[in-house]
Amino acid sequence: MAFLTPLLLLLGLLAIPIIIMYMLRLRRQEMVVSSTMLWNQLTRDREANALWQKLRRNLLMYLQLLILALLVIALARPFLRLPSVVNRSVVVLLDGSPSMQATDTAEQSAYATRFDAAKDEVNRLIRALSGGNQMTIIQVGAVPEVLAAATGDKNKLFEVVEQAQPDSAPADWPAAFALASGAAQGFRDARVIIVSDGGLPADLPPLPPDTAYVPVGISSENLSVSALATRRGEESVELFAAVTNHGRVPQNAILSLGIDGQLFDARDLFVPAGETVDLTWQLGDDLSIVEAVISSAEFDHLAVDNRAFAVHEGGVTSQALLVTDGNIFIEQIFSVLPGLESFKTPADTDLTDSIASNQFDMYVLDGADLPDPLPAADLLIIDPPFENDPNALIRTSGLVTGTQNTAAIRLVDSPLLEFVDWSGVSIREMKAIDAPWATTLVEAAGGPLIMTGEQNGQRIAIISFALQDSDLPLQITFPILMSNLTDWLNPGRAFRVPDGLQPGDVVPLVPGATSSGIVVQKPDQTSWTANASEGEILFTETDQPGLYVVGLVEGNDVQTAGAFAVNLFAPQESAIAPAEGLTLGALEIEAGSGDDIGRYEFWIWLAAAAFLVLLIEWWIFHQGTRWPDWRKINVEPLLNRLRN
Repeated sequence: MAFLTPLLLLLGLLAIPIIIMYMLRLRRQEMVVSSTMLWNQLTRDREANALWQKLRRNLLMYLQLLILALLVIALARPFLRLPSVVNRSVVVLLDGSPSMQATDTAEQSAYATRFDAAKDEVNRLIRALSGGNQMTIIQVGAVPEVLAAATGDKNKLFEVVEQAQPDSAPADWPAAFALASGAAQGFRDARVIIVSDGGLPADLPPLPPDTAYVPVGISSENLSVSALATRRGEESVELFAAVTNHGRVPQNAILSLGIDGQLFDARDLFVPAGETVDLTWQLGDDLSIVEAVISSAEFDHLAVDNRAFAVHEGGVTSQALLVTDGNIFIEQIFSVLPGLESFKTPADTDLTDSIASNQFDMYVLDGADLPDPLPAADLLIIDPPFENDPNALIRTSGLVTGTQNTAAIRLVDSPLLEFVDWSGVSIREMKAIDAPWATTLVEAAGGPLIMTGEQNGQRIAIISFALQDSDLPLQITFPILMSNLTDWLNPGRAFRVPDGLQPGDVVPLVPGATSSGIVVQKPDQTSWTANASEGEILFTETDQPGLYVVGLVEGNDVQTAGAFAVNLFAPQESAIAPAEGLTLGALEIEAGSGDDIGRYEFWIWLAAAAFLVLLIEWWIFHQGTRWPDWRKINVEPLLNRLRN
């Protein structure tokens, strides 16, 4: 027998004052008597007149002590551990996070991974489910999933557990706890059981007080690639990598580095326990994909974080055609923008051949006439020509002269104007343009200065003045603005993702103007496809760490548009040490086994027994130990009242 609240057993000390009360006797009042015959009686009562007397057997005292003992034990909530018995409806949270793919359980058991061991624990709970009770199983992953909802069908429960697979994305525990709380409300006196290796985040929603934790996992030893990134240095491309030892034992390992599928370097590493080793390389400019792999570690129980990828932004180069009559500001800025190779041609050049060949991903038209038909590429139009045709892409109503200072400028809250400062920018002359399909980003008193929009799947940006008619190219904000606009135009690139993309993140994809679809090859070599549409397509199937290759469907061919990497840079998952217990707010949950989950609380029977003994004590106090004479009890008035 064990107790849920053993500290309440200290209330048993209340037995001391009960016993003292039976040992105390008050002194009797002294009286003057007329006869010495009473002295013999006084001698016999001498012991009774003392403050203390020898404790004698007293049935009432024994009954009161028994009542106290029953109540104290009931308050301590005693229970019996009943192996293989689950005597109430339960909600099971099955941890499916990446750390559950650790293989430390294979050393001392037949389970290949922690997740297999966790599934066996859940199966044990299913077998122990008693008749009339139900079980809900929730797998905790990037998106928590209800595998089985409130059922007592053991065959169905066994089936969903068998089909369950771990996730490669960090688990969303707050959402899982919210699901579990909602499911527990559907039961009376339900219990939540967490089958996990621990590592739960703080500030989780509350769970019912009767929550159990079944731990899985043995070892904490694991190495991980905790960082991998490239950047362009002053002379070459720099690569940074980090390897972390999350365990308690120092380890030796080999870190292999591959560049575009070819082995570039391999280094022997010594990683102290609980520390990180940083490494750097100087690489050439002609690289695209970098892969880092940990191998030959003696104790490394999690493989999903041993490999990482980095895609260098210089690996995918787009081509832009500058149609201009020698604008040095444009030529200089497009010569330094990363991932973009620029070519120049005079403003009066016939663009028919280049448009027909789809040679360029972006056209920059600086004071040049718009070609007819327009190229199937993104456009940056600077100082557009005069055009009054109502069917034209851009209509120009005339010139607006005079200095346009910052007091007359209105800036829209847009990511394209991030870090753009228009303070002190002056414009001598601009064109009043009208493009109903476009959104104004910067506006002066005479009309829009910068506009952006989409037409027929093309992204188009418009600057309504010649750069030579302003001091904008002389401001520090000019390269920032041009970089933002170029990134938004996305010339020839179907996506742009931030560094540190993790499993479960969403990637926006933008097909080209001539693309009929988009294809993504995932790390397991399966493909995801989508038809082209105006605007962004959200790619959500990033649950696998690894390299994703994006292709654009052009006619009958698929042209590679680049790649992006998804890495498990999640310290809470790589630190695989199993938790000995869980702290959920004010609730401390100790670890137990699946066999300990079944327990039978019987405090209510103890409280009932205490009440019964109390009735017996009351009867003896008033009636003595005699049995009642039922023949003398008149029940006729009571029967008459019941009849009426």
